[in-house]
Amino acid sequence: MVSISRIKELRNLLNLTQESFSKKINISQSNLSNIENGTIMLTDRVKNTILKEFNVNPNWFETGQGNVFNDITEELINKLSIENSLDDIDKNIIYNFINLNDNKRKQVLGYMHRLLEKSS
Repeated sequence: MVSISRIKELRNLLNLTQESFSKKINISQSNLSNIENGTIMLTDRVKNTILKEFNVNPNWFETGQGNVFNDITEELINKLSIENSLDDIDKNIIYNFINLNDNKRKQVLGYMHRLLEKSS
Protein backbone atom coordinates (compact mmCIF):
# COMPACT_ATOMS: atom_id res chain seq x y z
CA MET A 1 0.00 0.00 0.00
CA VAL A 2 1.22 3.46 -0.89
CA SER A 3 2.26 5.58 2.01
CA ILE A 4 0.14 8.72 1.96
CA SER A 5 3.21 10.61 3.11
CA ARG A 6 4.87 9.85 -0.25
CA ILE A 7 2.15 11.75 -2.08
CA LYS A 8 2.84 14.80 0.03
CA GLU A 9 6.60 14.21 -0.26
CA LEU A 10 6.30 14.06 -4.05
CA ARG A 11 4.20 17.20 -4.12
CA ASN A 12 6.79 19.00 -2.00
CA LEU A 13 9.67 17.72 -4.16
CA LEU A 14 7.87 19.13 -7.19
CA ASN A 15 7.23 22.37 -5.27
CA LEU A 16 3.51 22.19 -6.05
CA THR A 17 0.59 23.31 -3.94
CA GLN A 18 -2.28 20.94 -3.35
CA GLU A 19 -4.29 23.02 -5.79
CA SER A 20 -1.77 22.82 -8.66
CA PHE A 21 -0.93 19.13 -8.00
CA SER A 22 -4.61 18.18 -7.92
CA LYS A 23 -5.28 20.00 -11.21
CA LYS A 24 -2.48 18.06 -12.91
CA ILE A 25 -3.98 14.73 -11.80
CA ASN A 26 -7.56 15.82 -12.47
CA ILE A 27 -9.02 15.64 -8.96
CA SER A 28 -10.27 18.33 -6.63
CA GLN A 29 -7.97 19.95 -4.10
CA SER A 30 -10.22 18.75 -1.28
CA ASN A 31 -10.00 15.18 -2.59
CA LEU A 32 -6.20 15.41 -2.63
CA SER A 33 -6.24 16.83 0.89
CA ASN A 34 -8.39 13.92 2.04
CA ILE A 35 -6.00 11.43 0.41
CA GLU A 36 -2.99 13.08 2.03
CA ASN A 37 -4.73 13.08 5.42
CA GLY A 38 -5.75 9.43 5.09
CA THR A 39 -9.44 10.29 5.20
CA ILE A 40 -10.05 8.53 1.87
CA MET A 41 -8.16 5.80 0.05
CA LEU A 42 -6.03 6.43 -3.01
CA THR A 43 -7.71 4.86 -6.04
CA ASP A 44 -5.77 2.96 -8.69
CA ARG A 45 -6.83 5.56 -11.26
CA VAL A 46 -5.38 8.44 -9.24
CA LYS A 47 -2.25 6.45 -8.42
CA ASN A 48 -1.65 5.59 -12.08
CA THR A 49 -2.28 9.19 -13.10
CA ILE A 50 0.31 10.40 -10.56
CA LEU A 51 2.87 7.85 -11.81
CA LYS A 52 2.35 8.85 -15.44
CA GLU A 53 1.95 12.62 -15.02
CA PHE A 54 5.09 13.04 -12.91
CA ASN A 55 7.16 10.11 -14.26
CA VAL A 56 7.32 8.59 -10.77
CA ASN A 57 9.10 5.30 -10.12
CA PRO A 58 6.34 2.86 -9.03
CA ASN A 59 8.75 1.07 -6.68
CA TRP A 60 9.51 4.31 -4.83
CA PHE A 61 5.82 5.19 -4.74
CA GLU A 62 4.90 1.83 -3.21
CA THR A 63 7.88 1.15 -0.96
CA GLY A 64 9.92 4.33 -0.62
CA GLN A 65 12.90 2.46 -2.11
CA GLY A 66 14.90 3.55 -5.15
CA ASN A 67 14.83 6.76 -7.13
CA VAL A 68 11.75 8.95 -6.93
CA PHE A 69 11.59 9.43 -10.69
CA ASN A 70 12.06 7.06 -13.62
CA ASP A 71 15.18 7.48 -15.72
CA ILE A 72 13.73 9.26 -18.74
CA THR A 73 16.84 8.70 -20.84
CA GLU A 74 16.72 4.94 -20.40
CA GLU A 75 12.98 4.89 -21.03
CA LEU A 76 13.35 6.86 -24.26
CA ILE A 77 16.25 4.72 -25.49
CA ASN A 78 14.22 1.57 -24.82
CA LYS A 79 11.32 3.05 -26.78
CA LEU A 80 13.66 3.95 -29.67
CA SER A 81 15.09 0.44 -29.50
CA ILE A 82 11.68 -1.16 -29.92
CA GLU A 83 10.56 1.22 -32.66
CA ASN A 84 13.81 0.84 -34.65
CA SER A 85 14.83 -2.77 -33.88
CA LEU A 86 18.03 -1.69 -32.13
CA ASP A 87 20.19 -4.23 -30.34
CA ASP A 88 22.06 -3.78 -27.06
CA ILE A 89 25.17 -2.42 -28.80
CA ASP A 90 23.09 0.23 -30.60
CA LYS A 91 21.41 1.20 -27.32
CA ASN A 92 24.78 1.43 -25.59
CA ILE A 93 26.16 3.70 -28.34
CA ILE A 94 23.16 6.05 -28.03
CA TYR A 95 23.38 6.12 -24.23
CA ASN A 96 27.12 6.85 -24.28
CA PHE A 97 26.72 9.53 -26.96
CA ILE A 98 24.07 11.31 -24.89
CA ASN A 99 26.38 11.32 -21.88
CA LEU A 100 29.34 12.88 -23.74
CA ASN A 101 30.22 16.50 -23.09
CA ASP A 102 29.50 18.98 -25.91
CA ASN A 103 33.06 18.97 -27.26
CA LYS A 104 33.27 15.16 -27.49
CA ARG A 105 29.80 15.03 -29.04
CA LYS A 106 30.88 17.49 -31.77
CA GLN A 107 33.96 15.36 -32.47
CA VAL A 108 31.86 12.21 -32.85
CA LEU A 109 29.34 14.00 -35.08
CA GLY A 110 32.15 15.40 -37.23
CA TYR A 111 33.56 11.91 -37.67
CA MET A 112 30.13 10.52 -38.54
CA HIS A 113 29.53 13.28 -41.11
CA ARG A 114 32.88 12.49 -42.77
CA LEU A 115 31.99 8.78 -42.88
CA LEU A 116 28.58 9.52 -44.39
CA GLU A 117 30.10 11.80 -47.04
CA LYS A 118 32.52 9.06 -48.08
CA SER A 119 29.74 6.50 -48.40
CA SER A 120 27.58 8.73 -50.61
